[in-house]
Amino acid sequence: MNGRVSRIFKILFTAAFIACVILSLFLLFPAIRAKADGPLHDVNHPVDATPVSTAEDLLAMADNPSGCYELMNDIDMKGVNWKPFTFSGSLNGNGYSVLNLTVTEAGDGRMQTIDGNRKVYDTSFCAMFDILSGSVVNLNLLNVQVNHTSDEPAFAGSIAGYLDGGTVANCNIKGRLMLKAHDRMFGVGGIAGFGHGMFMLCNADVTLICIDTDAGTKDEQFMGGVCAAGYPDIKECNIVIDGYDSDHGYVHNGGLVGMYIFYGDTEYEGSICENDVKGKITFYEDNRDRRAYCKAFIGEIMNYTFFDEDNTEEFLRDEVNCYDIDLMPMKSELPRQTPLSENCDHKDKSEVIAPKCDEFGYTKHTCEICGYEWTDDYTLKEHSFEWNIIKEPTINEEGINQGVCTLCGETVSEAIPKLTEEEFKAIEEEETSDISVEDTSRATFSERLREKNYLLLGLIALAAAALCGIGATLIRITRGKK
Repeated sequence: MNGRVSRIFKILFTAAFIACVILSLFLLFPAIRAKADGPLHDVNHPVDATPVSTAEDLLAMADNPSGCYELMNDIDMKGVNWKPFTFSGSLNGNGYSVLNLTVTEAGDGRMQTIDGNRKVYDTSFCAMFDILSGSVVNLNLLNVQVNHTSDEPAFAGSIAGYLDGGTVANCNIKGRLMLKAHDRMFGVGGIAGFGHGMFMLCNADVTLICIDTDAGTKDEQFMGGVCAAGYPDIKECNIVIDGYDSDHGYVHNGGLVGMYIFYGDTEYEGSICENDVKGKITFYEDNRDRRAYCKAFIGEIMNYTFFDEDNTEEFLRDEVNCYDIDLMPMKSELPRQTPLSENCDHKDKSEVIAPKCDEFGYTKHTCEICGYEWTDDYTLKEHSFEWNIIKEPTINEEGINQGVCTLCGETVSEAIPKLTEEEFKAIEEEETSDISVEDTSRATFSERLREKNYLLLGLIALAAAALCGIGATLIRITRGKK
């Protein structure tokens, strides 16, 4: 009987010893607790996506162009020099906007483009991404400005210069794109310049300008509200286009696509369905061998490798015969009562519209001569936040600073960095009365007290483990004597 009791006590002492050792390690070593607690993550965003919150973050995407990114807020790119790069990753705008993105140069990416005669050209591209094989979704580009001059075959777009099987979905684009070129094949598209892939649920309100800078050579020029040329799939997109095309070669203009041409190696069945086009393209084709393709949806169709249905339009084909000027945006009575002979020398009257909690600010321009209107220089929404620290940072965990707008009630949160070892030690050396609640980079007194309690409990647990070990040893000795 005594032997059985002894064995039971031995088992209990051993179990208590192990439990106390584990508890003491957990309490004495912060790194173990930190690992158990785990990092703070926003459940609304995937852990593996890199957050993009600033212009610098957006630029840094070029360092890892195959990564997964998501916008965390609106970003103003005014004054930022943007160099296009090839992107094969994913960018989720989360419904946020990039304001005032300006692109003036082509990226380093090169691809071959093909014209209606099946001639192939080594081509450069000017857009947010020169080549896009990944995806861009839920992104707004407001006042995107593309202004590029090229002496080689070139295409310009807002999001992609060349869409290489990528996806652009649920994006909104508002801006002005202008390409000046002359070498054999070039064009401008409201969302992409050239290529194939998917455009779905996108809205584009774009002014497109394409100027042939050499009247002495023939070229192939392309303009489209979505894509200048290629074989894209376009579904449920709304396009508002104001196009101006001055060409001394052959034009291919469309409210959606300038020229649909299939250049793949396998059979393909595309789809251009449930889209709406509004607007006009003003153009001339200074060429005796005239073709003058300009239609509401697709300017010229080279291959019927797609089906189209339920597309609607309010589109005007506006051809003029003033070959000695470069057509530029202006307001005029349509249909024209008199031939267009010159552009309007705009006399600008500007009005600055201040931002609100739920609306961006911008500058509205009106020409006092012709009445043409345009907007630019967007500014970020403005809130009046009152900030409150709802969680203090510690050496192991980030804090949370929460702001509530006093005007609209919107709530935002910012992470407060963890304390460094130096900061924590400095706080430990201060008197309790000197702790400043205004310093968000320091721990509160309660946090310091909690750390000390952890230390005290850990020492108690360690002492208990020692007593359990001594007790087990005494039982073994006593049993041995018997």
